[in-house]
Amino acid sequence: MNDIDPLEMVNFRRVEEIFLSLVRSHEYQEIRTPTIEPLHLYTATRVLSPQLLHRIYSFLDWDGWSGERVVMRPDSTVPAARLFSESEHKISRLCYVQPVYRFSTDEQPRELWQCGVELFGVSAVHADVELLSLLLELLEKVGIKKDRYHIDVSHAGLVQVILSNTGMSLEDQRRLYEVVLRGEKVSKEEFSIHDDAVYSSIDLLSQIKGKSSEYALNLQSLLKNSNSDIERSVIELESVSKILSDAAVNFNILPGTTANFDYYTGVTFRVVIQDTECVSGGRYDLLTESLGAEKSPASGFAVDLMKLAQLSNFGG
Repeated sequence: MNDIDPLEMVNFRRVEEIFLSLVRSHEYQEIRTPTIEPLHLYTATRVLSPQLLHRIYSFLDWDGWSGERVVMRPDSTVPAARLFSESEHKISRLCYVQPVYRFSTDEQPRELWQCGVELFGVSAVHADVELLSLLLELLEKVGIKKDRYHIDVSHAGLVQVILSNTGMSLEDQRRLYEVVLRGEKVSKEEFSIHDDAVYSSIDLLSQIKGKSSEYALNLQSLLKNSNSDIERSVIELESVSKILSDAAVNFNILPGTTANFDYYTGVTFRVVIQDTECVSGGRYDLLTESLGAEKSPASGFAVDLMKLAQLSNFGG
């Protein structure tokens, strides 16, 4: 975990102030959640992918002879969802500026300062469009010009529908998804895929890479065994692609933008500025239900505040 020196703090505060001013103008309310949370809060919600599970700071919080395993907050979305689930509101726009803690064996910081937003109770396509529009406005206000970044978008629900058609176990679906993310050829023999139509869909999925909203619509006609879930996924993907096209933003449509196969349910996205990923987010409609509350539409994004502060150009 690193110090933030006085010069770095200047840009840190400028990004923070721009972010909070912007999201407040869109009726987002600021929250702050505990640094330490019970481990079961995260395992129940499936937010901890196998990759992230090995990077959490976890220990026993002793109480006499008994104790509970707790974690230093590795993510801000789950605590925000817990807070929403405990409220009586049907729609909540929440924002935060706070650190998360993740173990790293390389030079990456283990304390990551995030500024982010979570939108509960507003379903796709409206919420996805709202979040991406907000994100584009933030990038503009901190001086990130469009020729310096691109946005990768995908649809987790589309991937899940296609892989569920394979009849594989959930564990094998996760393994296959990792192959697709790495851009490798999917082996019919390795995964025992006997249905040619299903394999054709998976093979197409692994080759997805488009740069227009029209490309998203073409996916529906190319995918085999299309159903209402695939149609809905393509419509949602096309809607966010159109927002990016209309804004003249460079973007890619990919098979996936996140390694977490189970957690996301809809459109996902990430912002890459000069080869540095600074923003990630997406839709996770099952989150509140996994916390034992009523199911609610939910989506959001988190910004690596320090990376954005380092890359920002306030004079430009």
